[in-house]
Amino acid sequence: MNIKEEKFSLIKKRCGIAGGVAAYDEDLRGYIQDSIDDMLSSGVSKTVLESEEERGHEGAITAIVLYAKAYLGNDRTDTEKYLDLYRKKVSRLTLEGPAEEG
Repeated sequence: MNIKEEKFSLIKKRCGIAGGVAAYDEDLRGYIQDSIDDMLSSGVSKTVLESEEERGHEGAITAIVLYAKAYLGNDRTDTEKYLDLYRKKVSRLTLEGPAEEG
């Protein structure tokens, strides 16, 4: 599942990274994919994630941002806080639609 460039820019902005700064792009794309994979394995409906990809489902974008903020950069003092918020958001997203079988 690939994220559209405009959604990538939005996530990057919400992570506090200026649009012209490309130093974190590769890491950020990896964290985005990791969070999507994690949400799918946690039971978030693929429909919810696809709506994020197409229309910008705010809950999914927020979860991705929280996941990325937990791991971006060298400062790990807030990692647990962001991962806790991420897990809570993922839990709510699982209620928004049935998980797909298979």
